[in-house]
Amino acid sequence: MSFIVKDRNFYKVLFSITLPIAAQNFITFTVSLADSLMLGKVGEVALSGANLANQLFFILMIITFGVTSAAMVFASQYWGKDDVFSMKRVITIMLRLAMVISLVASAMAICIPETVMSWYSKDAEVIEAGASYLRIIGWAYPFYSITNAMASVLRSAHIVKISIVIYLTSLIVNVSLNWVLIFGNFGAPELGIKGAAIATAVARLSEFIILIIYLSFFEKKIHYTLKDFFVPVRDYLGAFFKTGAPVVLNEAVWSIGTSVLSMIIGHISTEFVSANSIANIIWQCVWVVVSGMGNATSVVIGNAIGRGENRGIILNKAKTIVLLSAVMGVISAFLLIIIRGPVINFYEVSEATKALAYDLIVSYAIIIVFQSMSVQYVVGIFRGGGDTKTAMLVDVLFLWTVAIPLGAITGLVLGWAPPFVYLMLRSDELFKNVLSFIRLRSGKWIRDITVSPASEN
Repeated sequence: MSFIVKDRNFYKVLFSITLPIAAQNFITFTVSLADSLMLGKVGEVALSGANLANQLFFILMIITFGVTSAAMVFASQYWGKDDVFSMKRVITIMLRLAMVISLVASAMAICIPETVMSWYSKDAEVIEAGASYLRIIGWAYPFYSITNAMASVLRSAHIVKISIVIYLTSLIVNVSLNWVLIFGNFGAPELGIKGAAIATAVARLSEFIILIIYLSFFEKKIHYTLKDFFVPVRDYLGAFFKTGAPVVLNEAVWSIGTSVLSMIIGHISTEFVSANSIANIIWQCVWVVVSGMGNATSVVIGNAIGRGENRGIILNKAKTIVLLSAVMGVISAFLLIIIRGPVINFYEVSEATKALAYDLIVSYAIIIVFQSMSVQYVVGIFRGGGDTKTAMLVDVLFLWTVAIPLGAITGLVLGWAPPFVYLMLRSDELFKNVLSFIRLRSGKWIRDITVSPASEN
């Protein structure tokens, strides 16, 4: 395999970014795990209600990720060019968009929670529980969007450790308040699912406060300030939306599609929802490193293009990353099978739900091998390379034309067993890899998309 990169610095940079992001992802996963385990002790209605209520947050998270990813395409290449002035303008565009999107999501959660829940479940108890969760957590959406977007784009300048501080603090706040408010410890009222929502909302606020403190007193590379938020960015809007719009549209359409998958699961049975919630938590446990490498790949590829590296070298870096991700996918599949039993047994749910979650993990293990490679193609290589239109096509085409129709037919019409329905719901991953491999070999995804219409005097 002559394409494998021999430069040790390449691996040093790749994993110096990957591992802190993976640590951040693991902390976030731990919060989800704690929420899931504690709500599982309250009952399946609370667990399902919170899970389905968080589908709105999932859409917000993915669209915010799209805006952030669009900004990172530019920020990574600008950092490679040492153009901090332009990088700050792109950050401003990103933060303004993230704020608008989060306010729309907040309005939906606070004003029409029952309507939102009815999209995902026909169970009246689940709808009522989820609506009570949404009314509280909706207030925290803007704090999440700003914090997540800014912490993510800082990675373009290899600033990654602050994310660990932010999310570790959030973990401590969230889990502690969950224990107090869900179960009524230390004399607090026993609030159940509402307690989980309050704990998460307070944790989001703590994340935001830490970010502001860090930017104000400790960040030394970019020096982004409140003043920068209000500067004119007109000269950058055209290029940002030309390259960034496909990323945002990609994440919006993909998140809606994934939400439709949850709707299909929700209309099959409440047991399927609960089992899938448990299986998804186990999946997140092993997904953190692969996901972290996807984000690191975007930075590494973007920086390389910004520095003007040889196209052949950049192509070999991309191929090496795909090979690494395939190996990681196989390892992740084995880990899923190994840890499924102990984790599932933590949950106080019915034996039928446990058995279903146990079988679902096999389907997750099969799919994760393909997911491990596709995330590198879409999030890392094509976006980092500036080829955002291909990334969008690869990510959403087969989801809507293959996965959703097959999942609906097998689950709602033919009544297949949930593990097989899940395989159909994620069957797009196989096709994504085939199309991505063809595009990767062409090298046409390597593009310098930066503009420098202005500079500081």
